Amino acid sequence: MGSRRLIYLIMIVAVAAPILFGISQRPSRLVSAERMYDVIENVKVQPGEVAMVWLDFGPNTIAENEPQAMVMIEHLFRRRIPVILLSQYQQAERFLSRVPQTVARQLEAEMPGQTWRYGEAWINVGYKPGAAIFMQSLVNASNVSGFLGRDVNGMPISQYPTFASIGGIERVKVVGEVTGLVGVFDTIIQFFQKKGYRPTIVHGCTSITIPEAYIFLDSGQLNGLLEGIAGAAWYSEVLKNAHPSSDNSRLLVTNTALSAAHLVIIGLIIVGNLVPLFSRWRARHG
Repeated sequence: MGSRRLIYLIMIVAVAAPILFGISQRPSRLVSAERMYDVIENVKVQPGEVAMVWLDFGPNTIAENEPQAMVMIEHLFRRRIPVILLSQYQQAERFLSRVPQTVARQLEAEMPGQTWRYGEAWINVGYKPGAAIFMQSLVNASNVSGFLGRDVNGMPISQYPTFASIGGIERVKVVGEVTGLVGVFDTIIQFFQKKGYRPTIVHGCTSITIPEAYIFLDSGQLNGLLEGIAGAAWYSEVLKNAHPSSDNSRLLVTNTALSAAHLVIIGLIIVGNLVPLFSRWRARHG
């Protein structure tokens, strides 16, 4: 067996073992994820006020971004904060439907008798082209409900009592952005504000864009951050501490599998550097 195939085999075993056998470890504590939890837990929302969550990811970053979207929306649903879901990215349309429906089913199974229904807990207004132009028009609209017009089912938003009369953008109390795309989060930071109004912004990003997100976190423009799947795993652990009946086992298993893969990579790097050193030492000493 060639060395390349051996490496692939070792990686497959490292990733598959936790998934197949349900092995999980407690995730590492991430302060930025705790900050995000505190922000959503303590935000005060009056009738007619909402959260707006942008899911700007596709199949290429689903492994990290979908768990982030799930825990973010789960917390908003638990707080009974109405959520408007939309996207700047066309490939995200399927997730705008799947993620809230999955979270709603999980919560209803956890708490029989309680419901999270479409049109009450959330609405999906779909993909919105135009990026910065759309964002600026939205921010300056006198009536968010009227500006958004209809949901993805073609139903006027005015037909949903929870979302019928939001008013101006000041009624959006929390803005969430989940993405692995470069520059998309910048659009939120730059344009989702106006004189006298700056929203509370939380963000889920892929591991490769964490350094960029830290800039906004340190400046105070960003109020909470989920750093890759590790951030989602720790957030789910904080949620479970507050709601012991919640089930985050699948996310912890996935995070453990990723950690195992990282450990294997580190081990292979060490071995890859030690072997040439040993070969040279043996050549010198016979």
